[in-house]
Amino acid sequence: MVKREKDSGRMVLRSAWKKLLLLSCVLLLIGGCTKILNDAELADHREKQARNDLEVLKPPMDINFEQPLTLDDVIQIGLHNNLEVRIAKLNQEISDKETLAQRLRMLPGLTADARFEYRDRLRKSDVYNWRLDEDQKDYTVSELKDSLRGNLSLTWNVLDTAMAYVRSNALEMQEQVLERKRIRQAQQLALDITEAYWQAAALEDALDYVHAVEKRLKAVKRKIDSAVDARDLDRMDAAEAELRLKELELTIRQLQANLSSSRLELSRLLGFNQNVQYTLARPPIKPIVAALPHTKELDIDSLEEYALIHRPELYQSDIQVMIQKEEAKRAFLNLFPGVSFFAATHYDDNRLLYANTWNSVGAGVGWNLLEIPANLARLKGQEKTIDMAEAQRLMMTVGVITQVHIGLLDYAIKVDRFRLLEETYQLAANLLDMAEAKNSAGRLPELAVTQRYLEEMAAKLRRDEAVVDMLVAHKRLCVSVGMAPQECDGAMLAGGAGTEFDTTLAGDFTSGTSTDLYGSETGGFNSTDLGSGDIGTGAGVSNPSGAGAWSDSSEFGADLPPAEWERSAGAGEAAAGSRSADMNDEGWASGASDRFLWKVQMGAFTQPGGPSKRMDQIQNMDLRLLDNRDARITTKRLGPSLFNRVRVMGLTEPQAKTLAQDLQQKGMEYWVIPPDSKHW
Repeated sequence: MVKREKDSGRMVLRSAWKKLLLLSCVLLLIGGCTKILNDAELADHREKQARNDLEVLKPPMDINFEQPLTLDDVIQIGLHNNLEVRIAKLNQEISDKETLAQRLRMLPGLTADARFEYRDRLRKSDVYNWRLDEDQKDYTVSELKDSLRGNLSLTWNVLDTAMAYVRSNALEMQEQVLERKRIRQAQQLALDITEAYWQAAALEDALDYVHAVEKRLKAVKRKIDSAVDARDLDRMDAAEAELRLKELELTIRQLQANLSSSRLELSRLLGFNQNVQYTLARPPIKPIVAALPHTKELDIDSLEEYALIHRPELYQSDIQVMIQKEEAKRAFLNLFPGVSFFAATHYDDNRLLYANTWNSVGAGVGWNLLEIPANLARLKGQEKTIDMAEAQRLMMTVGVITQVHIGLLDYAIKVDRFRLLEETYQLAANLLDMAEAKNSAGRLPELAVTQRYLEEMAAKLRRDEAVVDMLVAHKRLCVSVGMAPQECDGAMLAGGAGTEFDTTLAGDFTSGTSTDLYGSETGGFNSTDLGSGDIGTGAGVSNPSGAGAWSDSSEFGADLPPAEWERSAGAGEAAAGSRSADMNDEGWASGASDRFLWKVQMGAFTQPGGPSKRMDQIQNMDLRLLDNRDARITTKRLGPSLFNRVRVMGLTEPQAKTLAQDLQQKGMEYWVIPPDSKHW
């Protein structure tokens, strides 16, 4: 009787637990259902999200906006605050967690389970009496109506562990790929920020300058109006002056629109809300320009080698090949059977059992034989994937080399364009000075002066735009070889051979004054500050003493004393009407690199067209894009004869020897001058 009451109490307790468990499951299911929001709730949710987003877009509190932001400041802010960089960093962190999860899958499986079961009837069965060959009634059972069982088992599948190990290695490599992508993304972001920064700074400077020009033109307009009132000028002159002012006003509006666009783009790159107010520092530009390397100092082979070693994309390609090899390992492991080991402990509360707890150990082998052909085909395909990844790596290598060549070519084009526009601006500035002088002397009308003002302003704006293009092209070349723009300067890119510059001439970006991008009212920036050679004839050489030469029609002394050569230079150049560099000129390239370069000299020619004829003969040689800027043609008068000497400058030793061979094949006389020659 007592035993029957205990069994009844146990059944009531188990029934209560079952009801509680069922109720918990129902509540969990109801709580997990997603609630569909109505329009009003969606609008309220959208408003809250908008407030949160605007709060996130606020700049960090540690940024001091009271001080002008330098280029380094905005780059550091962008690298920390840019939204795309943030997403890339989060993606990398997610990949790191996935790698850790795959590592943890290498652990053996430990499974714990418990089961309660109740049946409304006992599991009874008859027994078979084989002696009598008949079924007989049996009144015993081995299982009760309710049962409680529990198991704790430890399993280890060797094949699954090996697959998880290989997979974790592949994910770790993928994490390295994301890291290289983030590095490259940071380089590109720094380049975009640099371009937007310089464009905005140059446009601000241009607006200041244009406003100064506007004041000058208004003063001229007042003079013209006074002359018209005095009947000294026609009203048509006043109307034309008014037209000039309207054109200038249109220029101001366009500059303002471009400035707003550049600042909005810069704010986007910095991850700021576009209504954040900040001031950009306008640093001295001449030292920055002068620090840029000359294109002849940049060896394309060295740039290619540096790019092939440091470009993050090439690291990505290498890692992608490794990842495909790991995937091939997985496909190879799939060919093998799965071997597993297990150990477990069990519990069963059945009181009819001899023992309610027991342990078990064992091992098993599983192999799907019909899956082997598919796995073999998958392995062959994975091997082809490795070949494809290697081909993609080669394609990436070719692309990087192409980008380096294009970057160097673009930089050279931008440098040449800047030099041309600088000379154009100098001419426009000189014409303006002459126009003002003539106007003061009463020899030129006021209206012609206004036209010169506009021409000078347009030349300056084009020149300043070329400066920005040149700076950005240099940074783009840095990025093409795998350098971060903020870590790249002329000395690094040119292998330590940067150009020299007199910092006392450096100007500032200034606001509210008539000074230009270079900090001087006339612009005064000489293209030779970049270490360029003189263009045309008459450029002097640094040490012409003892230089051998040959003549088309007369002999020219090979042992001519230096003093005589120098004394004869002035008269010869004056007679020829050519321009000459100073005899103390550092040479074709900068002083840092010229002493390491070679020269090749080709005679002295009395005929006026001799140098051009010699240059035309070697124009199409496969040395580089040779033109007159690669050579110095010096005109000298010795006695009654006028001589022209041609020296090809700035050559490396292989280039000098190649040129010498080409000249020899053409039957031309030449002289190879190494850096340590006494004829240097």
